[in-house]
Amino acid sequence: MKALYSTDYIRPPFLLSLLLVTGFPIATAVQTQTNGQGNFTSLTDAFWQLSDLTFLPTSALSRKPTLGGQNFTHCCLLAVNASLSFVDGYVVKNNASDFIKTSVDDLLAATSVGQFPCTATWNGNVSGAPVVQVPASWLEATCPGWEMSDTSKGHEAQWVSPFVGFLLPAIVFCLTIPRRRKIAVWKKLFVQDLSQVVSWILAPFAMILAGIFVCADTIIWLCTCFAFASPMILSGFFEAYLDQKIISFLIEKARNTCLTLDMKARLLFIILVGNLDLDPEPFQGDEELTLLNNKHQDDNNRWPNEFGLEFRNPSSPWTHIENLVHPLRSYRDMAVGTPRQWPLHDVQCTTPNCMDLYCKEVPLPRSDKVRREIGRTKTRLRTMLACQYSFGTTVGAPVVFFLGAFGFTMVSTLALLGDQSTSLDLAFGMWYMIIPHISIVSGLLLAGNNPNTLEGVVALEFGDVDQPEKSKKRHFAHNFFELAYESRYRPKWLWLRGRSKKEWVEKVWKTYEMRPPSGRRGSFVPDEDMAALRETTTMTFMSWTIVLSLTLLLMGLPFILAFITGFFTPQVGLSCRSLTFLVYFIAQLCQIVLWMWAYASPPASKYFFFFRKDGYLDRKGFFTPTSLSSFREPGKFWSMQTLWAVIWYNLAIIFGLGGVITSIGGTMMQLMGVYNSTQCDINAWWWTHPHPNVQIVVSTNYALEIADAKKYWVPCAITAILFLALVTFGGWWYQRRLRGLFRKLVGQIGESRLDREDIKAVFTASRDGQTPVIHGHAKEASYSVTSEEPVYETTFMFAVFDPALGIFREFQVPLSESKIKIFVTDNHDIGSTISMQCCHKYSMMPLKA
Repeated sequence: MKALYSTDYIRPPFLLSLLLVTGFPIATAVQTQTNGQGNFTSLTDAFWQLSDLTFLPTSALSRKPTLGGQNFTHCCLLAVNASLSFVDGYVVKNNASDFIKTSVDDLLAATSVGQFPCTATWNGNVSGAPVVQVPASWLEATCPGWEMSDTSKGHEAQWVSPFVGFLLPAIVFCLTIPRRRKIAVWKKLFVQDLSQVVSWILAPFAMILAGIFVCADTIIWLCTCFAFASPMILSGFFEAYLDQKIISFLIEKARNTCLTLDMKARLLFIILVGNLDLDPEPFQGDEELTLLNNKHQDDNNRWPNEFGLEFRNPSSPWTHIENLVHPLRSYRDMAVGTPRQWPLHDVQCTTPNCMDLYCKEVPLPRSDKVRREIGRTKTRLRTMLACQYSFGTTVGAPVVFFLGAFGFTMVSTLALLGDQSTSLDLAFGMWYMIIPHISIVSGLLLAGNNPNTLEGVVALEFGDVDQPEKSKKRHFAHNFFELAYESRYRPKWLWLRGRSKKEWVEKVWKTYEMRPPSGRRGSFVPDEDMAALRETTTMTFMSWTIVLSLTLLLMGLPFILAFITGFFTPQVGLSCRSLTFLVYFIAQLCQIVLWMWAYASPPASKYFFFFRKDGYLDRKGFFTPTSLSSFREPGKFWSMQTLWAVIWYNLAIIFGLGGVITSIGGTMMQLMGVYNSTQCDINAWWWTHPHPNVQIVVSTNYALEIADAKKYWVPCAITAILFLALVTFGGWWYQRRLRGLFRKLVGQIGESRLDREDIKAVFTASRDGQTPVIHGHAKEASYSVTSEEPVYETTFMFAVFDPALGIFREFQVPLSESKIKIFVTDNHDIGSTISMQCCHKYSMMPLKA
C-alpha cells in the first residue's frame, strides 16, 4: 500500500489522469463549501438581510406609502427574496421571478465582502454590487407611493446636504440682491416703551410675529429671484454694458477736450443714480426745490437768458442732479437748471451768417466760488461711490462658503462613489449656482443699491426734504409691501435697472441735443457730442449679442451641468429631476424673450420695415407691452396696445409661476423625497407610453452608477467649482477696474488742460498764473497758434475781450509767425478778466517765458 502511493512507481501520464479526475470535483467542493452552499439551514442563514422580512415596511405602519411611507430598500429585499428559494441546504433561483442579474454563487460571494445589492456601498471595486432589476409593473404593485426623507433611516444625504450646503447659502446670496419692496413688518411690533409690565409680556409674541414676517419675506424674495433669474441677469449686464460705454465716452471726450465741466459731472452722477425712478410722483412742497441753486448770471442784452417752458418734476432725482451740477455751468442758462453747453450769438447782431468773434458769448469765469463747487462735486461723487458695499463682503465671502459646500459634496462623492444621493446633491447645487450668479451681476454694478446716499447729498444742499408720514399717499398693496429703503428716491427692480439707466442717458442727450452754431450766427444745430453719446449708448446687434451671450452663459452652464448629472444618474434618461431642470431653463429662456420684447428698443434698420422703429408694430404699441395707459384712457381699451399688454402680462405670469414651481417646488420635492418614487425611476417617455416590462434597478452601488460617477458626476462638480470661482473673480476684477476709471475721471474734473477749447480761451490771473493786470501798466503774454485742419487763410484773427467795457479788441497777424505777442493796456481795477476767443479750428495755448 505504501508503494502504491510512492511517486517512484507512478508514471507522469497516470498522475495527469488522476488530477483530471479528482481535481475539479475537489475544487468545486471547496468553492461550494466556502460559499456555504449545501450547508445552509434556511434562506436567511445565507442572507441575514432577509431576516424578519414582511410585505410592508415598518414605515408604512405609521404613514401610508402614498404619503411617503414607502421604503425602497425594503422593496429591493422583497425582490431578492422573490428571486431565491431554499432547497436541501442550497440557495437556488426561481425561474418565475428572477430579478437578480447574476448567479447565486456570485451573489453569495458579493455578500461575503459586504456587497449585498440592497445595502452595498463603494469599497473601491469598480465592478460594484450585483444588479437587482424588476419590472415597473411589479414595483408599482409591490411598492407603490414614495419614500420620505428621514434621518432615522440614514437619509441625511438626501436632504441635509442640499439644504445646508446649497439652499441656505442661496438664501444668503438672495438677501444681497437689491430690490424695491419687501413685506411690511408692523411697526407696533417693536415696542419702544418697556416701562410697563404689559410691554414685557407682549414683547415675546411681537418678536415671534415679526420673525414670521421676515421669514415669509425671505421665502417670497427667494421665489422671485428663481422666477425672474434670467431677466435679472440680463438687465444687470445691460446696465454694466452702459456703464462701460459711458465711461469710455467720457475718457474719449476728455482726451479730445470736447465736454464742459457740468456735462462731465452730470454723466458721472448718472452712472451712480441711473437705477432710480426718473419721473416719480411729485412730493408735496418740492416745487421750491426747482428754484434753489438756480441763480442766473446777470442778464445781458446781447446774450439774454432764455427760460424753458418744459415742466420739470420737482421730486425727480434728475432735477436734483441738475441742481447739483448747476454751479459748474460754463454759460448762462437757457432754462432753469439746464446749463447750456455752447455760447450764444449776439441777438442784436443783424449781419446774416455773422462770424464776428465780437458777437460771440463769453464763457462764465472760473472764479474761486466755482472752484469750491468743483471740489464739493468731486467729494460727492467719490463719497457716493465709496458708500456702496464692497464686492468681497457681499459676494466674495458667501461664494467661499458655497464653494466649500461644493467641495465637501464632491469629496463625499469620491468617498461614496456611485451613491445616487450625493450625485443628486451635486445636481441641485449646480442648479442653485444661478442665485450666486445674480448676486455677482448685481454686485459689479456701479449704481448704489441704497438710494439714501443720494438723499444725503440732496439734504446737504436743500435741507430737510423728507415728506411727513401723514401726507404720504399709499396704495392698499403698499401697506403690505413697503419700500425696501426708507428714502424719497425709489430704486428700480433689478430686472428693470438696465432699461432705467438707458432712460437716464436718453434724458441727457434729448435735453442737450441742440446747440447754437459755433462761431457764427444761425439757428440751432445738432450737438455732435450728444449725437456721439447717443450712438455710443445705442445697443446694436453686436451689443445685444454680447449681453445675451453672457446671460445665457451664466444661466445655461448651471443648467447644463445639473442636467447632465441628473440625466446620467440611473435610471439614465429624462426623468423627474432632469425634467425639472429642463422645464425651468425653458421658462427662463421665455422670460428673456419677454424682456427683449418689452425693454429692447425696436430695430432702427431700414430693412425691417414691419418691425423697425416707427413701423407698423411700433405704431400699434407692440414694443411697449408693459404700458397700461390704454386701460385708463377712454376709447382705447379695445386696441392693439391692450392686446399686447394682455398677452405679455399673461405670459409673464405663466413663465414666472413655472419658474417658481419648478425651482422651489422641485427643491421641496427633492428634500422631502417625493422624487423617490416609481414614476421617477422610469424615463418620462414611459409616462405617456406605459409598458409593464420596463425595467427598474432597485439595488445600489452597481457598475453603471460607478462608471457614471467617474465619467459625469465628478467632472461636472469640478467644472461648477472652477466656473463659479472664475465668474466671481471676473466680476470682482471688472468692478475694481470700473471703479478705478470712475475715480480717475472724478479726479480730472476741473483740470484746465481737459477743458474745451472755447473754455480754455478764458484766462484769469488767479487761475492761469499770468502776470496780474495793474492799473496804468501793460501786460505782455505770448501765445503759440496751432491748427489740426488744413489752413487756407493767410492771417489769424483773434480778440481780447474787456468785461468792464463789454467790447472786443480785434487783432490780425500773419500765420507764418509761430509766436504772437499781445500788448494790452487795461485801465481798470486789478484782477480784471481778460478773455481770449479764437476760431474753432485753432488752438491758442500760453507759452512759458
